[in-house]
Amino acid sequence: MENRTGQFISERRKAIGLTQKELAERLGVTNKAVSKWETGGGMPDVSMLKKLSEILEVSVDELLAGEYAEERKGISLHKPEPEMRAPGMMSGNMEHCESPCPGKHPGQKLVRRILAGLLFLPLVLTVCMHAAYLYVSRQSTFEYIIDWLPYLFFGISILMAACGLCLLLRNKKQRILCVGIVAVVLVLLLSAGICTAVRPEARKSILSISPDGHMTVLKYERSTGRVTTYQNQILWFARMSDAFPYTAEADMKLQWLADDACAVTYQSPDDGQVHQYVMTYGDRGSGITTYYVYNVVQGGWSAEGKNTAGWELTTGPEGITVVSPSDGEQVYEVDDCVQFGTLAIALCENGLPQWTLVLLDDCVVGDVTDVVESGTIALCKVTMEKSAPIYFTRTAMPDGADMESAETPSKEENGEALRDRMKQTLREDPALSRYESDAYGGIRVVTDEEDIFWIARCGLEERYKLLAVNGVDVDCQILHMELLAGDSYDCAVRVKEKITYGSDSGGGETSTSEMETTFRIMKGEGAYLLAWVGFDTDPAVGLDAPAMAMERDTAGNEDYHFFVPGEEAY
Repeated sequence: MENRTGQFISERRKAIGLTQKELAERLGVTNKAVSKWETGGGMPDVSMLKKLSEILEVSVDELLAGEYAEERKGISLHKPEPEMRAPGMMSGNMEHCESPCPGKHPGQKLVRRILAGLLFLPLVLTVCMHAAYLYVSRQSTFEYIIDWLPYLFFGISILMAACGLCLLLRNKKQRILCVGIVAVVLVLLLSAGICTAVRPEARKSILSISPDGHMTVLKYERSTGRVTTYQNQILWFARMSDAFPYTAEADMKLQWLADDACAVTYQSPDDGQVHQYVMTYGDRGSGITTYYVYNVVQGGWSAEGKNTAGWELTTGPEGITVVSPSDGEQVYEVDDCVQFGTLAIALCENGLPQWTLVLLDDCVVGDVTDVVESGTIALCKVTMEKSAPIYFTRTAMPDGADMESAETPSKEENGEALRDRMKQTLREDPALSRYESDAYGGIRVVTDEEDIFWIARCGLEERYKLLAVNGVDVDCQILHMELLAGDSYDCAVRVKEKITYGSDSGGGETSTSEMETTFRIMKGEGAYLLAWVGFDTDPAVGLDAPAMAMERDTAGNEDYHFFVPGEEAY
């Protein structure tokens, strides 16, 4: 047979663009074995003739004969261009093959491409989702509910995309290179995620889900003890809503007192006392009018269930009276009640919460009586120890059940009240010479400056000085300022700032967050009165919108940067 088979193998290998090593790898032999076949030093084993013929795109008979069959004599030995090939046709004479050409599976290629596309899709969606998040986060305070989630999403989607790429790559070297690059990227993402989770200034996410799907999202800053609350959850994003009034120890107790009310009990290093914050997510009224819980529970209530002997709950004009077997009778006046959302109040003694009272989801507030006419309320002791709520049902309606209910004022009403208080203050003391600034009340800025944005900057610095506690340094860079309404004599200004909290202990531990602050600003005689405006207040009541947008980007501007040392807190 001379060496016609070896020469034929060499010609076909070169025609389809394979090296001896690549052909050997596909056959599972050494490249020396392929070299022997081509030089006449040996013949392929009978067991691999079929596979070899499929790779070289010839029949076994042609391989053994060392030449094409008679009907294929005119076919070029060079690999045909893919675009000139047609399914079931040979190039050159374009005649039909008696059977599909060996090694060509168009259906399999299409399946691989579809699978690869599906595996690439999660990466495309992750990139689009994160880009949308970055855009939205510049306008609002939405964040991932867990800080290391983006690293997880990108890691999983990159791994899936790499699998899709390997389906498309036919060369082993290219596959190995792809796997190596992806491995490096995944290690970097894993390292970044771990650093985000364990670094000293990292925030610990605390999550709890109620039986009906409401999620409590808290972020605890280990270095400062500061706790931020999040609501308006969308998938794995949530909007920053509030912060605990006290710093907290890391160990917190979360207890769902209703399907839409979660009580967070914590001990504060500020005073060593136990405090509580209640996250609420629902409403018991019409959804249009908000009631004070203190008002809607007026009347008599009877304890239900086992081991409730000796428990009584009565609410009247004099206050809420709680009778328990362990503590006896305790009366909490309206000033001792702190409301959370629309569902809960904390009953406090000397400013410290003793009991939490929550309206359960079966409570019905009457349209005429303005009190809970039917349903259940829960009363739970505020303690870091394990505790169970006591449930009460109504036994007596209050006298004059159609009494006027103290509805929660609307944003417009709160805005009108704020405006009237500020105007009254300036009428009584135009120069504010006797006025004492308060972080949650009014702030005095003495200046002849007329730049309203600069005045807002000075007021923000003064407010952070008033809020500074526990030796925590505050580094603030104002990012953006916007005039919402009004003019230089009476206006509303929104400020977006980036705050970095650090310790004066020298440990280098910091945490950073972006906040928004809104001020109502009125001009006096040589001084300005600024009032911080909360979420429940309309800052622009009685003001006209500006004729044209007035904004100022101040990111990177040192004039709009200030530092409040913790040791200067007052």
